[in-house]
Amino acid sequence: MDNPLMRLLPNSLVKRVFALYIGTLLLFFGSGLWLFYNYEFREEVEQVRETAAILVESTAQTITESAVIGDYDTIQRTLASGVFGSPFASAEFIDLRGGVVRSRNPAISTEAYAPDWIRSRVGELLDDLNRPITAGGKDYGVLRLQFAVGSVAHKLWELLLTVLLLIAASLAGGLLVIGYSLRRWLKSFQQFDGKLQAGNPRFEQITNQMVQAVPEEFRPTFEAMQRISGDLHRELDQRELALTSLRQALARLLPDAPQDPATQGMDLGALADLVLQVVREREADRVTLQEAKQAAEAANRAKSEFLAVMSHEIRTPMNGIVGMTGLALGTTLTPQQRGYLTMVRRSADALLGVINDVLDFSKIEAGRLTLDPRPFRLHALVRSTLASLDNQAREKGLRLAYEPAEDFSHRLIGDPGRLRQILVNLVGNAIKFSETGAITVRVRTEALRDGQVVLRFEVQDQGIGITPSQQQAIFQPFTQADASITRHYGGTGLGLAICGKLVQAMEGEIGVRSAPGQGSTFHFTASFGLGAPDTEEADDTDGDGDIAAPAPLAAGGAVAALRVLVAEDNEINQAIMVQLLQQAGHAVTVAHNGEQAVGLVTQAETPYDLIFMDMQMPVLDGLQATRRIREHEQSTGQRTRIVALTANVLPEDRARCLAAGMDGHLGKPIDQGELQTVLGGGTPASTARPPAPAPAAPAANAPAFDYQRALDGADALVVRIIAESFRGNWPGQLRALMTCAQRDDASGVQRGAHALRGVLGNFGATPAASLTRRIESLGAQGELDQARPLLPELEAALQALDQALLSWLARTPA
Repeated sequence: MDNPLMRLLPNSLVKRVFALYIGTLLLFFGSGLWLFYNYEFREEVEQVRETAAILVESTAQTITESAVIGDYDTIQRTLASGVFGSPFASAEFIDLRGGVVRSRNPAISTEAYAPDWIRSRVGELLDDLNRPITAGGKDYGVLRLQFAVGSVAHKLWELLLTVLLLIAASLAGGLLVIGYSLRRWLKSFQQFDGKLQAGNPRFEQITNQMVQAVPEEFRPTFEAMQRISGDLHRELDQRELALTSLRQALARLLPDAPQDPATQGMDLGALADLVLQVVREREADRVTLQEAKQAAEAANRAKSEFLAVMSHEIRTPMNGIVGMTGLALGTTLTPQQRGYLTMVRRSADALLGVINDVLDFSKIEAGRLTLDPRPFRLHALVRSTLASLDNQAREKGLRLAYEPAEDFSHRLIGDPGRLRQILVNLVGNAIKFSETGAITVRVRTEALRDGQVVLRFEVQDQGIGITPSQQQAIFQPFTQADASITRHYGGTGLGLAICGKLVQAMEGEIGVRSAPGQGSTFHFTASFGLGAPDTEEADDTDGDGDIAAPAPLAAGGAVAALRVLVAEDNEINQAIMVQLLQQAGHAVTVAHNGEQAVGLVTQAETPYDLIFMDMQMPVLDGLQATRRIREHEQSTGQRTRIVALTANVLPEDRARCLAAGMDGHLGKPIDQGELQTVLGGGTPASTARPPAPAPAAPAANAPAFDYQRALDGADALVVRIIAESFRGNWPGQLRALMTCAQRDDASGVQRGAHALRGVLGNFGATPAASLTRRIESLGAQGELDQARPLLPELEAALQALDQALLSWLARTPA
């Protein structure tokens, strides 16, 4: 049977005897200490109390007589003689008028040491004594005696140390006696071990002598060991054979290893170490590869997060530019003003195009290009795409034409957004490089099999054409036909490279036929799934036809007036949405955070028809607010459309919105056509675009930033709308940000920095915006120790911006 005690004891005989001896002594000594503490301690304290009681009574009698006649000198002498040599630290007489006669015990040492736990225990048992002094029924005062707790505790501590020393001496003496006896007894075993290690040939004779010398208790064991010694020798011979086999196996495993003679002399342990070394080296190589793989994956994730943040950062101010410009163009303007604003709108659209090209290419290079297959009508998509470009073509005197495939009338299953992107790019290039004539888009069926169709698209223009040597280069990133085209026509040189990657993702090919001065025909193929036949699509394919310009968006008449809730914390975005919706005849309510939006929805007597929900808001973000609204609707049986309104436009952002219960995703800057689609009950086109790269941080030795020049280059209308509000709000926002940093509230720091950053971009305040971006990122990572030193820099930057705004408002007419 397994004995638990045996598992606790060591295997060594000497150590086991010592352990049992020490354990037994400690048990007895511990019990003795406990008895000493509980009886000697209390006896000592009681003795002090009895001595004190006798002293109090004898002293009180003398003090009473002196107090009656007012002899305070006698009282002083009585107190001094009474406390001397007593267990009291001091004695004092307090008369009825508050006078105090005090005497201290000079024999008490203030430096007497005793542990705090003894002092505390003695202090609990020895309270100060208070003896009223009365005579003839009249009170004369109080005699108060204070025990010398430290002295009593010191005396007890010395007594306890004496006991402990006696215990330690007894323990050490016993260990020495036992150790000496055991070592003399085991000396013969050590001699036996040494002779065995030396390989003495008289092994059998020595073992017989040792067996006779051991104590009787161990003799049976040694006799058994003697019997098996022969077996051990035979096993050693077998071990040598095993070593030989292991060396041969090692030679086969490491054929390139040098045949060192030392290797042949290795024992089993050395050979095992050699094999282990080889395994460790190979494991180190594997770990290095794994670390490199993890580092690459971490870099890829960091790039994705970086691009996502910058996408939001760029599109937020672009929303203000595009939205405010659109609103301004809808007002009464002089021809000169309208021309200026039209150029601003075109520049903003061009900038968005450049941003989208760079972001698309970054996503493709990262290997994160994904298609979003869904059913769609081919001819309707092509016609709507050309209709969106018709005004641009008419301004140059060009005509857009569409020649659909007459033998095709099925719905397709594919990514309509990516197909539209390819067509917009190719037709846009045709418009850019053409001065006269027509631009024709053709669609033909190239193959039809197994529920899949391969379509061939052609975009033909009558532009400047491309030389044969340039036709392959134009599909490379950041490449155009030649440098003069870049200077004359502009562009990043990414459009065709992106088209090539998209076509490749659609299992197709792209190419071009062209000659200088004779125009170009770009063609590509793409594979789609086949849907059900579409009679409406068939009726639409009536042969060649020009594309008419799209009709302007209806204001209030095309869509019935709706009750719309806009949940948005950015004042500029609030103003844009309110203006656009009110101009269309809709009733608008604004919620400044997610919690306020939930309250408005749940407490509304008449449900809202539509909710635009920003994703990043204080208190509750858009996703949390949507989930709460959906939970509330389960009890009411009603469901309100909720559309995300945010600059976070990656596919994963859209997926998060839909998973939270939203019905759609409207990206910033706001496209009025997509907004009208949402108001009409439809779903906007996919706005999933890759994020933009972040602006570089300013150099350490860069000159001071000129905020006045930055404001002069910003949109004056937007600056004037938000300047006063910003100047009134930023001190409070900065204080709240600092408070969150002091309280280690990382999420609060992230939200506060994000709120400031969303506005600073409208002023062109690059240093302040860069600081808020860094603080927001550090808050998201929980690294507040690195974020706190940036707050004073941010405060200085905001103060400089505030002064620049004050000067700008004074010198800029309203």
